[in-house]
Amino acid sequence: MKIKFPVVVVILTLLPCFAASQSVAPPPQPLHLVGDHWTPYDPPADFPEGSQVHTIVKGDTLWGLAQTYLGDPYLWPQLWERNPYIRDSHWIYPGDPVVIDLAVQEPEPIVEEVIPEEIVEPQQEPEEIDAGIPHPLGSSADIYCFGRLIQDETIFSFSIHSAERIQFQDHYSEGDVVYIDGGANQGIKAGDRFFILHRAENVQVRHPVSNSSIGHPYPYVGQLKILCAQENSSIAEIYFACDIISLDDVLLPFRPIPVPLVVAPDPTDRCDLPNGNPTGYIIYSRDLVLTSGIGQLVMIDLGEAEGLYPGQFATIFRDNPVEGMPRLVVGEIGLLTVFEEYSTAVITRGWSPIVLGDRVELK
Repeated sequence: MKIKFPVVVVILTLLPCFAASQSVAPPPQPLHLVGDHWTPYDPPADFPEGSQVHTIVKGDTLWGLAQTYLGDPYLWPQLWERNPYIRDSHWIYPGDPVVIDLAVQEPEPIVEEVIPEEIVEPQQEPEEIDAGIPHPLGSSADIYCFGRLIQDETIFSFSIHSAERIQFQDHYSEGDVVYIDGGANQGIKAGDRFFILHRAENVQVRHPVSNSSIGHPYPYVGQLKILCAQENSSIAEIYFACDIISLDDVLLPFRPIPVPLVVAPDPTDRCDLPNGNPTGYIIYSRDLVLTSGIGQLVMIDLGEAEGLYPGQFATIFRDNPVEGMPRLVVGEIGLLTVFEEYSTAVITRGWSPIVLGDRVELK
């Protein structure tokens, strides 16, 4: 006997909406009836006491829910992590629940010894990740201890001007009390938190083709919290450090930045032809390492202007030095953070040494 099912309208939800050019997997199958709605998933029916739960309605996306409930759409991976029954973040279904609480986790306030990554020999493959299982693309240190590429240095309104132990110390770390050159008159109040950045002296990032200046690298070296604010100065305590902190290091308001959750894509095949997606260049590498391997952090000259968002992947390639021969595919990267004109990324695969100036193509 042939069973007829009612017609069901399935809502496609993309994350984010400007990533339409990014390939999306087919919808999960099969659909089954759960309560009064159809879904391919097995959503939970019981939740811990006090949990905040949103029931998905037509038009919802994890991107939009993160904006509504968390104040930042880029926190959508944390919603996905909190709701593991959702197997594909691109597809969510009206009637299914989304647990909102416990969405954001900040880095543990510990000092990690910065150890340069070893150069990966050619042909070394990364540790395999179970296909289809979301996993963090990197660590919190990859986010909070890498840095920014700054073109307009006037964005830094405040800096560390003095310290409680200035007569005894030249450098500072967790637990040290410092004084900054901004206070209540500049809008600072007790409890405010800031990133601490250090200008990389005598370093300027230039485009590998035009040689034009792209900006100055500012590594993150820590975070501080305002203890009290006076009229034009404030007292603060360093509560997180990933490198030495010095006088004149500059500050930017803190906001939590999640580590993207991703599903490992299929490796780029050396026989794959260019796909027509945006292409750019690797323009900077942490610690100025010129030959990079798996786990190395880099910056590329593509960003929000090209529709990028955290969690995307790109192929690393270079032109074949022999005219008329196919391009040389050398590895892959995953995007960690995305700014207007550049992005930070971690090298996830490498079949050959990777260097500044290598090209990237979005997968």
